[in-house]
Amino acid sequence: RGKSSRTITFDQFKEALQELSKKRFKDKSDEEAVQEIYKLIEGKAPIISGVTKAVSSPTVSRLTDTSKFTGSHKERFDPSGKGKGKAGREDLVDTSGYVSGYKHAGTYDHKVQGSK
Repeated sequence: RGKSSRTITFDQFKEALQELSKKRFKDKSDEEAVQEIYKLIEGKAPIISGVTKAVSSPTVSRLTDTSKFTGSHKERFDPSGKGKGKAGREDLVDTSGYVSGYKHAGTYDHKVQGSK
């Protein structure tokens, strides 16, 4: 596989297992070594190692409770507590032509069609 590639095909995976089996089980024949490798991985799922586990302590839950945030920090989250992303960090300019307090933006066509 290429160095920049992050995934491999199933055939490439099988080839890698055959090469690994030759190194791990040197005293066995190629076919027996491959069968031994298959027995080792049978019924197992991929494991991601080196990943930080989530901590569920009262301190962490209090610090991450967005309902207790004040000032500009509370603007970064919607009412459900999900982050707004860039819209919560920066003042995005509305270039629609309407003033900020106008509630019926985009309803002109509907009003014109309704009066005919």
